[in-house]
Amino acid sequence: MIKLFQKKIVTRFAPSPTGFLHVGGLRTALYNYLFAKQYGGKFLLRIEDTDRVRLVEGAEEGIIKTLHVFGLNFDEKQMRQSERIEIYKKYAQRLLEQGSAYEDNVAIRFKMPQEGIAQFTDIVRNVIAIENKGQEDFVILKSDGYPTYNLAHIVDDHETNVTHVIRGEEFISSMPKYIALHKALGLELPQYAHLPLLLNTKRVKLSKREGEVAVYDFLDKGYLPEAVLNFVALLGWHPKDEQEIFSLEELIKKFRIEDVQKSGAIFDTIKLDWMNKEYIKRMSLETLFERVKKYGADTDQSDFKISGGALTEEKVFKILAVEQSRLTVFSELPQIFFMFGTMPEYDVSLLHWKDMSNEEIKNSLELSVNLLKAVSENNFTKENLEKIFLEKAKSFKDRGELLWPMRAALSGKKASPGPFEILEILGKKESLKRLENAIKKTC
Repeated sequence: MIKLFQKKIVTRFAPSPTGFLHVGGLRTALYNYLFAKQYGGKFLLRIEDTDRVRLVEGAEEGIIKTLHVFGLNFDEKQMRQSERIEIYKKYAQRLLEQGSAYEDNVAIRFKMPQEGIAQFTDIVRNVIAIENKGQEDFVILKSDGYPTYNLAHIVDDHETNVTHVIRGEEFISSMPKYIALHKALGLELPQYAHLPLLLNTKRVKLSKREGEVAVYDFLDKGYLPEAVLNFVALLGWHPKDEQEIFSLEELIKKFRIEDVQKSGAIFDTIKLDWMNKEYIKRMSLETLFERVKKYGADTDQSDFKISGGALTEEKVFKILAVEQSRLTVFSELPQIFFMFGTMPEYDVSLLHWKDMSNEEIKNSLELSVNLLKAVSENNFTKENLEKIFLEKAKSFKDRGELLWPMRAALSGKKASPGPFEILEILGKKESLKRLENAIKKTC
């Protein structure tokens, strides 16, 4: 059950700058963003950088850049806990003075009550109750003067008027500490929603060492930000209807935090591949072309050289027109571009169709050469070439005897676009050169 406060809804995303933003963190940020925007509230960013040993240079900038790439723009300037040390010391001192904390080896520890039950209502999991018995006293201010997470996040949530805390379920076991600290400081509890774990396809907790779960790994591989965000949104939440493709604006309207599942969410890249492919298929060719150019520039891959390189913009546009329906991720494109921009290397066995002999293959290729030579440059189109070759193929017992050796010679691959699409993209001169190269292999 969601409790809506009289004051404005405020959520926050509070990562530690200890490395790249991972998929689990992106999901947490997204759910906080969606919930805040649904109610016209604020979405804040807080950098929890009090663990000075684990800080990674550039991590904060990377987190902010990633959020902006996905359109999860936060309200107000980001907060850094390292700039608020004196504030945390005042709260710790207050706990010392009232007898709720004590000094131990220069650090300050909170006295954890041993009686009673820590109980709270979770939006995802309903009422949760945990006994205080057996809970240990814990450090709230370290000997170096920096606070621990236990104190700092409670102080920050209070001072920034956070109304709803949406985070991973791994924090549930520590809720007795947080509830006790709120009571000792006389602070109102925000409402909590603890998200399910991310699991691999074997239903085991997803490890950061398993596969590429850093968000930028997916972007570098050529997944679209909107597809990744859509995929992440469905890691634990599903709409009531059958819709699976959502824009960010649609997610703001349809997402419901109370419908998030309690059980672990399966992280399956097969679903991500399907989703990315769908996004690519739905793009206009002009948009796809611009996105591909940007990806090539961002990843600095020499295979993406277009104007002035092996492939002209006109030729790339034609390639994308042919490949769009088959393309899953942009990282497949260098190999595709290479196929069209470079004479293929392959074994003569690739040219074989069923039980054709080398002599039969040679004759088939020579016939293809003669047919192509008779076509003018102006008529060297997919439609015209298809008409000519399919008519000629009627004289064969199996049209594959004419089309397969030509297709294999043009592409150098078992799986490729159709021969007529390849012919049009390569053009007459390059097509003849590849067929003549294949004829030499059969001799």
